[in-house]
Amino acid sequence: MSQNSLNLFDLLEIENDSALLDFSCPVTDIPLWPQIRVPFFRMLIADLYYDKNISGRSSAHVSVIRATMTMAKSIAHNFSQVAFRDAKSDICLMTDGVVNQLVDGGWFNRLGDYFAMVAPEQSLAIEDHSEWKWQFPRHHQRVLFHAPLQAINSVRGKLFRRQTHLCVARQLVLLVRARAIKELNWDMGDEREAYLIQMLSRKATAIPYQYHSYRKVLEMVDPRLLMVGAGCYGPLSALIAAAKDMGITTAEYQHGAVSAGHDAYNFAPTISSSDLYKKTLPEYFLGYGTWWNSQINAPLTKVSIGNPHRDKKLSLLSNSHESQDVILILSDGIEFDKYMEFALQLSLLSAKTGLRVVIRPHPLERTVVYSKYGKKHALVEIDQNADIYPSLRQAYAVVSEVSTGLFEAVGLAKKIFIWDTPKARFTFPTLPLQTFESVEELHSLIKDEVSGQMSDSQIGSIWEADWKQNYFKFLEVCGLRGVGKHV
Repeated sequence: MSQNSLNLFDLLEIENDSALLDFSCPVTDIPLWPQIRVPFFRMLIADLYYDKNISGRSSAHVSVIRATMTMAKSIAHNFSQVAFRDAKSDICLMTDGVVNQLVDGGWFNRLGDYFAMVAPEQSLAIEDHSEWKWQFPRHHQRVLFHAPLQAINSVRGKLFRRQTHLCVARQLVLLVRARAIKELNWDMGDEREAYLIQMLSRKATAIPYQYHSYRKVLEMVDPRLLMVGAGCYGPLSALIAAAKDMGITTAEYQHGAVSAGHDAYNFAPTISSSDLYKKTLPEYFLGYGTWWNSQINAPLTKVSIGNPHRDKKLSLLSNSHESQDVILILSDGIEFDKYMEFALQLSLLSAKTGLRVVIRPHPLERTVVYSKYGKKHALVEIDQNADIYPSLRQAYAVVSEVSTGLFEAVGLAKKIFIWDTPKARFTFPTLPLQTFESVEELHSLIKDEVSGQMSDSQIGSIWEADWKQNYFKFLEVCGLRGVGKHV
């Protein structure tokens, strides 16, 4: 079977074996496979479709001093919040500081804060830091930081690791390696095998400590609803399992593009039917629209909510009359240099059209890109907007391979195109967007009057309208009738 003919479900055959579920934490019964599942599949996908590793965050350097100071501030902040005000909340939100934006002098989390601000006194956010930045003041005041708890559990995973943890980790990794060879004739190699064994052994050691520390946090907050981002990825398994054991409803809010090619949201039949594995997954998936929900087979109840941030930005931009003279190219957060080369070629073809070529780094690579390129490289401008929507509003055409921004451009940019590559076909096996294969073809399509347009029905399936009312309805399903209705 050739690389170009493989789809995600060919890859998922590797995990379609109940033997993977025989490996679990003896204290909590939480399966170990979720701890390395996404890193393993990212190794495989990287070999098939990328020129580099696709796991992890930006490699931007963060000083030890800044990290230490932010950790100290986080500990003090958490203590003051818990000690001097009531931490109990009906809704607990796990959020990530990587999407924080400075709005009117305060930091706003564009994923979690919309939900939190519906009922601010009944919602508590627990946030991961982004590059150890201390982002204050905040629009939503009721926030704790995840870092101190993560650090404690990470240290426990290293200090209390025993030979039994290494042995179990080695057995599971060797099983997965053998199945990958059998099903796809793909071998991860000794170096990556050793890496996964070390990773899994630490995580397996930490699971009981994670579970019990998360239970303590949930007992303190006493929520009826736990909302998380990236709940299907694996690292939050202990938190989700603890919440379920305590009778707390769990939900994941969509945080980016999902598709039939997304490894975190699609599972082999053996995995998706396993009650043991379901214990590590949220009960609900709050998607942007019916199209997204139809793309994934994760064993969750899918609810179309809409996209709060997009709705807010569209309302603010509704009276904007900026000229649309930009071809906006969106990087994927992994292969920026490839997109820059593409942008340079397109800028030469577009020089006489009156359209400027602008490339937008992914949030995870923004710091590194700005440091390397600054504001412009040759004829190509590098987008400096923290928020993507003003950039989309100026776009005549938006171009990418796998970016969520392609969909966020719907209703703003005149034309939207997806680069038809093996990576794009793998990620989006079905897609309601116009494709192109070369810079020259894209240039011709941009000049064509009708290419790159979308129908109203396509737009409606991607973006559910009236997110706030949909959220209220979901809260009622969770037994939180009336929460936030006064807002």
